[in-house]
Amino acid sequence: MCNRIKSSKPYLTALLILLLCVASLTPAPSAHWQSASSSSSAHDQPISAPTQHSKKDWSQEKLLREAWLWHQLNRQRWRAARLGVTEVGAAVINTDIDDLSVLQDDGTLVTPQNLFDLNGRSVQFTPAGSGYTITSFTAPFDTNLGTKLDLTVAPAVNPKIPAIPEVEPGDDAYLTQELGFSFNFYGVAYTSIAISSNGNLTFRPGGVSDLVFDNDTVNSGESLSDLQQGLPRIAPYWHDLDARASKTQGNNGIFIRRESDRVLVTWNNIPDFPNNPGIDTGIHRFQVTLFKDGRIVFTYDLAQLTSTALVGLSPGSSSQLPTLLDLSNPGSGAISGPLVELFSTSTRVDLFATVQAFYATHPNRDVYDFIYLFTDFNFNLGGGFSFYLRLRNNVTGLGQPVFDADPNGALGSQRLQGILNLSNINQAYPELPTTRFLGANHALSIMGQEQGHRWLADIKYPAADSKLLLGRDETHWSFFLNTESTMSTWAARRSSALEGNAWRDNENGTFTSVSLIDGFSRLDQYLMGLRPSTEVPDTFIITNASGGARSNSPQPNVTVSGSKQAVQIDQIIQANGARNPDVASAPKSFRAAVILLVRSGTQPSATTLNKVARYRLAWESYFAQSTDYLASLSTGLADQTTSRVIAATSAASYLPTLSPAGIAALFGSELTSGATEAATAQPLPTTLAGTQVLINGVPAPLFFASPQQINFQVPRTTPATTSLAFSSSVPSSTATIEVLSNGKLIRAGSFQLAPAAPAIFTFNQSGTGPAAALDAFTFTGPPFSATRPNGEPNVIALFCSGLGTDATDVDGNVNASVQVTIDGRPVTVAYAGRAPGFTGLNQINVVLPAGLSSGTHTIVVSRNGIQSNQATIALR
Repeated sequence: MCNRIKSSKPYLTALLILLLCVASLTPAPSAHWQSASSSSSAHDQPISAPTQHSKKDWSQEKLLREAWLWHQLNRQRWRAARLGVTEVGAAVINTDIDDLSVLQDDGTLVTPQNLFDLNGRSVQFTPAGSGYTITSFTAPFDTNLGTKLDLTVAPAVNPKIPAIPEVEPGDDAYLTQELGFSFNFYGVAYTSIAISSNGNLTFRPGGVSDLVFDNDTVNSGESLSDLQQGLPRIAPYWHDLDARASKTQGNNGIFIRRESDRVLVTWNNIPDFPNNPGIDTGIHRFQVTLFKDGRIVFTYDLAQLTSTALVGLSPGSSSQLPTLLDLSNPGSGAISGPLVELFSTSTRVDLFATVQAFYATHPNRDVYDFIYLFTDFNFNLGGGFSFYLRLRNNVTGLGQPVFDADPNGALGSQRLQGILNLSNINQAYPELPTTRFLGANHALSIMGQEQGHRWLADIKYPAADSKLLLGRDETHWSFFLNTESTMSTWAARRSSALEGNAWRDNENGTFTSVSLIDGFSRLDQYLMGLRPSTEVPDTFIITNASGGARSNSPQPNVTVSGSKQAVQIDQIIQANGARNPDVASAPKSFRAAVILLVRSGTQPSATTLNKVARYRLAWESYFAQSTDYLASLSTGLADQTTSRVIAATSAASYLPTLSPAGIAALFGSELTSGATEAATAQPLPTTLAGTQVLINGVPAPLFFASPQQINFQVPRTTPATTSLAFSSSVPSSTATIEVLSNGKLIRAGSFQLAPAAPAIFTFNQSGTGPAAALDAFTFTGPPFSATRPNGEPNVIALFCSGLGTDATDVDGNVNASVQVTIDGRPVTVAYAGRAPGFTGLNQINVVLPAGLSSGTHTIVVSRNGIQSNQATIALR
């Protein structure tokens, strides 16, 4: 029956469908976007090891210290190296290209790599006054290693166990050893040393607590600022090394040999800790000798540098700037204070000098809240893939200190709140900003996380464990916290960009993570100053969890057991105080300057410039979407009076999740150069009014284009599922949308997809009210008769979109997987598939059940457990 009804009068059916759809797709002045959440199925899977960042991430405080210190040292370095250069960045070439600041380094902002060159050599430090003289020479490696030490068992100290479950004994561990004599180090006598797995020795001054000593001794994130301000330290090769039992078999390991006048400590064939598999592959064999007369000798057989390492000495807690050296040719003078050579396989950027160079040519310096930095070359970020560097905070109630790291505006502005260091745009990121490549993240969610760190996630919780809600580095949400974002829908579940997960309560003591990462939660938005506390619903955290660790990065399809503990906004306020300024006076509009730093004497390629434009325009729309359009962020250098934000929704329901082959509406401003044009024939064109829409780079068929609205079909080939290396596939995805006007990219954004996202067209074009439907036999509109003249049940043809690609095939009938309810009661679906003669339109032939009374009834369509908008049908 269904096929005869579908095609009995194809010319009339096609005409009526066309009229219906053109009416419902008429440009609307505005659209509403809604969020919903519901449980969805997932394949339960144990936690693997997806790491968004290394477990050695740096804290905000450490990032700030290191950036300032390197800025000072870089100025010192250039003043000493070039007599005529007194200011770093003085000759930087600054060119603005399409609202992007392109800075061409003058040789002072970017420091080249410094490869390790001490293999087969010794470096001797001889006491001289309050410091040391240094000599470097060729010397043999001492093969009499002495006694092997075991850093995996007591009395060795493994301070991160059990607080961080993924840390194994021997990773970040130390063992204290007596020297057998008094050793003078920077004028202080010590009789024992702490031998760290991470290639250095520390001394314990009086008054240092166990906690401080333990954590600083095993510090695996070697940095200039920690060398300067931390414990007294001797660092022959300070790097994150691996002394776990599996790596220290046989003659491999850490050794000590004592003699009457010296102590020799050897790291024999100790590998890098594999934070980055395939990169951290170095094997290292080096030793340090402490002589009774105060001399120190580093000797290297083989050190295989794969990223960074520090070699040097420090008296600890020093106010003196470290002296940067070339230890293969150290010079003859005595040096007091910390002294160091920083070895690196990558270049280093003076972040603050770069900011100063930008402000030097942009006098409207106090209009930017943030600076975003991209490069077109690799460089050492110091602590992860990307980071946000906080410069100021004047907000209370966030769990962050109120502070100003640049009170005098030395960087060029007293408004600047922070810097997003976003790495190499070409090599670090995929072509499309919605391709998931770092754990469950894509580029836009990474930017969301880094921008979110301006306000998130540092809050305390009113319990014995005040950091219960926090996870990785105590600056991200706990893996076990339910952080469902406002971008989450029934068809595409999403959790906060600040991590956590959207958890499904299985009602049996277990919980399953069901989300990918996108957007901000309502709690996030409260802390950002965008919502009052009264709009933050209760959430929950899984306590006493079995499986995973709170520091894990988000991962879908994981099932854990535990207890559900409510988390309420009143508890957040109790522990942190109310947010001040509150939502009434907190800023909602922000502005960022985007900088592309290129090497001296080079120019960025057109491909690079296009990619930066795509990313920053997509980010503007993504930020607005992530904040429920409660906030905006402009990335333009010029004053922007027209919003560049775009939003794609179903053209039928105006809900934000789409499906391949579905009909969509795109809203924005100045989407065409001013013209309006509608398609007049099929197949649909991909250009109207000089405008194209690309979905993941593929031109979309267009129904209509105007300055405020474009109606298009999502290309049938657009992927609607996400495959992750560490998880079974997820039945949703995120797509990039671009708008080109006369060949030039003018807008970009993103939207969520699912294999099916049913949406019912309505006569009033609002997504609610009377459904767009016809009597399948008479081709007349409502009100409908419940029965046919012969007494058999009547059939109505309901017009929808979003049933999925297979539902738009010419001969496809997916009625077996489509459900329709009327007033909540399941009814028979005789046909569900392509509406003949019209692109992207679905037709569902619904058999009206017996007993339906006259009047108005609600109708809902579902596929894959995903419900459509609710519409109505009228019966006579």
